[in-house]
Amino acid sequence: MGELGIGIRASFLLLKRKLYIFVLGDFFLAILAGYYLNLTEINIRWISILAVFIMLYPMLTGLIIEKVKDVGRNIKLISVTLTFAFFVGSGTAYLISRTLLNQYPDVAFAMVMVGAIPCSNMLIGWSGIAEASVEDALAIAVIGLLLIPLLSPILIKINGGVFVQFNLTRLVTLLLGYILVPLVMGLLTRHAIIKKKGMKYFMNLRKYFPGVASLGVLLIVFAATAKVAKTVIANPEIFALILAGLISYYLIQTSLSLVAAKVLQLNYRQGMVLIIGATASSQAISLNVAAAMFSPLTVFSLSFKPLIQVLYILFLIYYLGPKVKIFLSKTKLRRYKENNQKTLFI
Repeated sequence: MGELGIGIRASFLLLKRKLYIFVLGDFFLAILAGYYLNLTEINIRWISILAVFIMLYPMLTGLIIEKVKDVGRNIKLISVTLTFAFFVGSGTAYLISRTLLNQYPDVAFAMVMVGAIPCSNMLIGWSGIAEASVEDALAIAVIGLLLIPLLSPILIKINGGVFVQFNLTRLVTLLLGYILVPLVMGLLTRHAIIKKKGMKYFMNLRKYFPGVASLGVLLIVFAATAKVAKTVIANPEIFALILAGLISYYLIQTSLSLVAAKVLQLNYRQGMVLIIGATASSQAISLNVAAAMFSPLTVFSLSFKPLIQVLYILFLIYYLGPKVKIFLSKTKLRRYKENNQKTLFI
């Protein structure tokens, strides 16, 4: 049992580190299964409910929300990042949906959802990998998560109503349930673990939570892709459209947020939080809301996103990150030289 437990924990860590590989394999396995088997009648709604719980419950259990009161004093960074995440992102997604994807309403609507439901808990993990300000990322993640049920339905209705008609009240209720139930359960679970085992035990256990949450991603990606596999294989241009739309969104958001970080004279640690927060969007919430309320093609479009987003964010951190650091540091260096020159003339 001890060796089995060690193996399971090691598997969760591997899932966390190599999620993009598992998503890629899961995606192609689902395409094959959906093509050769009759899986079009899969009840995606109940699978989505299970998947979102698997995704959010572990992550919200590990999210130490009580620490928000001790961080988040950088109001400028928090407000600008949330503005980009919700409003600028929605504008970018709307532009792409009405141009590049306009001929495919269900795919265009998926892009609207990408822009309207920003990244939340994963912002903390990405910021840690990028050596950005995890403290500010924590505050942004928690505030953003609580704002999703309030802002996202309105943004989706305004920008996506031209493509798909839906019940706004139901969407708000669904988002509240998806977020508040795992959040409350996570708070209670964390309190119980710390009370019984102590903080040190909890912090050690916490590193496995992202791997557990990844199982939910794999579940919904497989179900959503298998359901529409035959349709997508018959229309391969859909792959290219989704890929082009997502890459366009990421590049535009990265560019705009990088300019904003430069103008606001943010250092690398703060600027990278802004860039990641503006570029990445929710994988769990958007995918599962789509599975519960919208068409299989919209669900498929979003199921393709985890793979592309993970690869792009890794590219952003490891390839563009050093260049971003140099670009943002030039402002600080210039200000330092100007201040020294002024001091000499005094």
